[in-house]
Formats: sequence, structure tokens, C-alpha cells
Amino acid sequence: NVKERFDQARTKVDQGKIYVTTGDVLISKYNNVMQTVVRDTYRGTHDMEKGMCSTSFYKKWGDQIFAIYGGVWKRLGRRRGAAPKHGCWENLAQALKPYGIAKEDVPSPLNIFQTMVINAKTGTMRYSMTRPRPGGDMMDLRSEMDCLVGISACPEGGRGKDLRVVIYKS
Repeated sequence: NVKERFDQARTKVDQGKIYVTTGDVLISKYNNVMQTVVRDTYRGTHDMEKGMCSTSFYKKWGDQIFAIYGGVWKRLGRRRGAAPKHGCWENLAQALKPYGIAKEDVPSPLNIFQTMVINAKTGTMRYSMTRPRPGGDMMDLRSEMDCLVGISACPEGGRGKDLRVVIYKS
């Protein structure tokens, strides 16, 4: 049932927290467990607040570069020509289209390896420079139902990296 989709809000409410790690589950819009996190070796957190980048995001923000250094959020300047012409939303919409999923129905994502710094007092969110360690942080998920999984290696304003996906049969 391609209408049963991952739901960030239900996942957070069900577990009473905004991050998932080993032992946590991903919940569908129908409140069913879709996947279980069986192993998470990443030293950061996996974002379920920010959403995903898109063409409209890049049009709004251009190719500005922001980062957190020493706990301080800084605008580092601009990289001319660095912003991609598409983002994760377009990547996922294109990948899911053959399955009859319209672009406006692409669910909000689990941003694996995207650590956000969230100010508990103000609610402001900022990207962190925490990244996977060279050679191999991983998150292993076990599907608890048949799942169609869309994946986008975030263009990250032209700084995106490759990722490796391994699918095991039970």
C-alpha cells in the first residue's frame, strides 16, 4: 500500500523524542511500525525536523554557505555556481513517480546523518558540521512490512557525498 507512508510526527510522538537511534522505530501515517533501527553507529543525530532541500529552497537561499564552528552559527559567504538545480525533494519525486506517488505526496524525510543543532529555548535550528566518519558510520534498518524506500544523497548545496545502500533479504 503506497499510501501508507513514513510520518515524522507520529514517529516522534510515539517515542517521545525528536531523534531516532538503535532500538527505535519508524511509524507510518496509519500508526504502524514500518522499520526498526537495529544499529546506529553515527556520533551525531538523524534529523526529523528540517524537512528536505528543493529547487525553491535554493532559489530562496541561493548558494550561501552557513555552518556551525565552535558552537557559533556563521554565514561563511557564497560559492558561485555551487547550488544545484534540484534538491532532495525533486530527487525523491522523480524516483517515486513510477510508483504513482505524486510529488506533493512525497513524505517528510528521515534525514540520516544530518545533525541539526536545535536551541531548546528558542526552537531555532541550524545545520551542524558533524558528518559521518571516513570509512563508515552506518544505520541499519529492518523493515517490519513491505516498504518502498526512496533515498536521496543530498546535493547539500554542491557539497554532497556518495552513500552506500545495502539491502539484505530475510
